[in-house]
Amino acid sequence: MFNVNIYIEQNEIIGEFVADSYFFEPSKYEYAYYLYKNGERVDTVWYKRSMKVKFLVNDMSGDFFIKAFIKDIELENIRNYNSEKISVAL
Repeated sequence: MFNVNIYIEQNEIIGEFVADSYFFEPSKYEYAYYLYKNGERVDTVWYKRSMKVKFLVNDMSGDFFIKAFIKDIELENIRNYNSEKISVAL
């Protein structure tokens, strides 16, 4: 039902939840994000209402992925999804 897209713009790594259901109501959920570099968590964005996140990265070389969490505000159940890995070589 969900995918997490990851891409790079300038010196930021961007992650975005994508829902593949017409019945999904984004306002019923909160989202949190971890950024991983070379298998180690390097940044965290705690729960917020945005399905998109930007991480400022000083050293862009390495393998990156985002673990994204989606929490139902009413039921408080949490699911998580990983993005694909992207490799950056400078």
